[in-house]
Amino acid sequence: MTGTALTWQQLRDLKRPEFEDAGDGWHEVSGRADADRVRTDKAMTAKLRDTQDSESAKAALARLERLSRNYEYIHTESGLVRTTLNGLAAELADPQRELTQALEEAAEPKFTVHEDASISYPSAVVCGNPQFGETGEKKVPSGTAQGSSRFPLESNPGLNGDPGFDYNPNPIREPQ
Repeated sequence: MTGTALTWQQLRDLKRPEFEDAGDGWHEVSGRADADRVRTDKAMTAKLRDTQDSESAKAALARLERLSRNYEYIHTESGLVRTTLNGLAAELADPQRELTQALEEAAEPKFTVHEDASISYPSAVVCGNPQFGETGEKKVPSGTAQGSSRFPLESNPGLNGDPGFDYNPNPIREPQ
């Protein structure tokens, strides 16, 4: 990915309705430009063409036709800006919702998400699962997992920087 990446904090704090409001503003610009084009074509160009036949009238018609094309360009481009803004707001809705849900889920077991996307977690005692040959209790010390604060997410270097450690609080294992 080139350019500036979106951080999780920026995604969390993003006010998507502001993009939609801006899109609505561009829709108004587009509508006014189209109305002005129609007015130029019908009220000015058509009447001038029907009533005048001179070199100056031809020059004025050429300028009015250029003005009409400019209004059409503004109409089209403003519509594209609106579509882009509304599309961006829609595309960010699911990732923002998922991030909000993940932050809420992290807060429940007292996980702390830091600005650099690392996550601190408290120590815990876990019970073994006899179905998988695990017995007794095991103390898991507190620590930090380092992640990426950029979207799309970069590969995770693992818990405490150890790529060989794959912590899954809800493991699903096949019986052996």
